[in-house]
Amino acid sequence: MKAIGIVGSPRKNGNVDTLVQTVLEGASQAGYQISKYILNEMKYSGCQGCDYCKTHDHCRLDDDVSKLLREIADADAVVFGSPIYFYLFTGQFKLMQDRMYSLIDFEFKPRIKPGKRAVIITSQGDPDISAYAKAADDFAETLKLLGFDVREIIRMADGNSKNAASERKDLLERARSVGAAL
Repeated sequence: MKAIGIVGSPRKNGNVDTLVQTVLEGASQAGYQISKYILNEMKYSGCQGCDYCKTHDHCRLDDDVSKLLREIADADAVVFGSPIYFYLFTGQFKLMQDRMYSLIDFEFKPRIKPGKRAVIITSQGDPDISAYAKAADDFAETLKLLGFDVREIIRMADGNSKNAASERKDLLERARSVGAAL
């Protein structure tokens, strides 16, 4: 079994990175082979709206996200993580998300094996946990369109400090448990 993590935060070892890594560690303990991708360290472009992927089984762009999309297709579980920047996921994450359009065909049917397990992780500075829930909820709907089984959304509030997640033992335990249950 294979689980991958995708970190949409530019903060290496920040809150989202910490939580994604913790979920992956739980998955590893459950027998998954794990790997993690930091979008901010990858070279890629956004969707060009050319619809090449609707007449072919892949995006016409050949960059790091093209490789990541193949990894998503091969994985049994994917952990998606992004902080909330100005009400939404980061630009790095959104560029990758738009490229996921190539994972559906012209009739909006998934090209990837259905039933892949997914976890969504968000962090935000606002202490109100529900303030930006819509961002993750909307992304969960996108994943469902692609045939994913969204197992959990882990939301972290009050996370302005880069190390806030590493100090939240309850959140780390939950993340590890979610990974182990994948």
